[in-house]
Amino acid sequence: MDSTKKEQLKAILESAFSQAESNKITLANLGGIIKTMNKDFSYREYGHEKLRPILEEIPEIIEVEKDNTYDVPVYFACLKGAVASVSHSTPEGMPIRQVVLRKNELPRNFENDVRSSQITWQDLAKKTLVENWGDEKKLPLLRNYIAYTYLRLMNEGKVKQAATRPVIAFNTGLVDERYEPIYAILEENTTKDDPLAWRLSGFCCKGEDLGKRLLTALFNPIPEAANYLNQLSDVVYDARSGELHCDWDHIIKENPDRIPTEWLSQKATGFEVKSRESIKGDAELEQYKKNFAEYLDKNKAVYRNLISEFKTAVELAEKKVSWSYKTAVPVYFSSENTVSLLLPLSLSSDDQAESQVDLALVVEKQPSGNYQGHTIYTLDMAYKNARLIARPESAWLKEQ
Repeated sequence: MDSTKKEQLKAILESAFSQAESNKITLANLGGIIKTMNKDFSYREYGHEKLRPILEEIPEIIEVEKDNTYDVPVYFACLKGAVASVSHSTPEGMPIRQVVLRKNELPRNFENDVRSSQITWQDLAKKTLVENWGDEKKLPLLRNYIAYTYLRLMNEGKVKQAATRPVIAFNTGLVDERYEPIYAILEENTTKDDPLAWRLSGFCCKGEDLGKRLLTALFNPIPEAANYLNQLSDVVYDARSGELHCDWDHIIKENPDRIPTEWLSQKATGFEVKSRESIKGDAELEQYKKNFAEYLDKNKAVYRNLISEFKTAVELAEKKVSWSYKTAVPVYFSSENTVSLLLPLSLSSDDQAESQVDLALVVEKQPSGNYQGHTIYTLDMAYKNARLIARPESAWLKEQ
């Protein structure tokens, strides 16, 4: 990137961060602000199709930070020289890395920046419609749902802070048995020596309990729910509009940990296939992916066979979605703040009529009408991300 482009981009970024009133925001939010402020802005003008690789070319201006606390990593952009990072310990003695929040600043990461109790999460699980949220004590799916919903609401500017008191409210998108919306209430954390600025007070409906005291009393209008779908094409896969093309290097080479272990062991003979659960930490995962990519580079016939098997699974998925549009499931792609579609991939079953679904293919419609296959999700990942928009009703993607 030449110096003129760099200075131009720096000015755009500084304006965007000023508009956001924060020195650390998600890349999805940053991209949205830039495009809102600069209607003719194009990533291609800077040599890339997406924002992240552009920012990674200017580390002296922007630091790109990967947050792995989400199942699908979320990327944040930090304006250099304007934010300080410190380490604290929680009251329970668990280390936590936290970016210092300015007074009354909205939390950026719900899991890391908000103090909560297990009792509060249990109360929410009892309040909402019956659903499988994973382990009944830890409720990992419920916590994951709220964390990603909060992220989307932040991107949409729908997390609201009261004008008169340090209270935050947002619409969870969940409902109780009466189909009344459930809201989250956060208050200033006054616990001594606790580094987190906010605490989760609870979940409520309008005009009841916390909803009477802190929601109805302090917020007008009441916070809106997240919106994911803007047009019919967001939820319908239209095979007539174009072809589906896949990034096989990323789908296969870079994601061996997501491919069913037993199936991959049969296809990639001579390579030590590991289960996702047996891989410990990011460093080991990255080394495993590197080893697998090197193996495929040396065994091109194996790679060609894997691509062929995946293509067969994709063809079957397209047949299924042509038969029933409900086969394609909309999913929120948090890193890009976009909605994509999930298609079921059956790798290990020869019976097309009763095929077992092993993976989900993430596809996105392009301006040309073609579809781009970006990556694959395990069924667990697929359900968690699809659940953000609505409880999946497709037969192949039920509660895992």
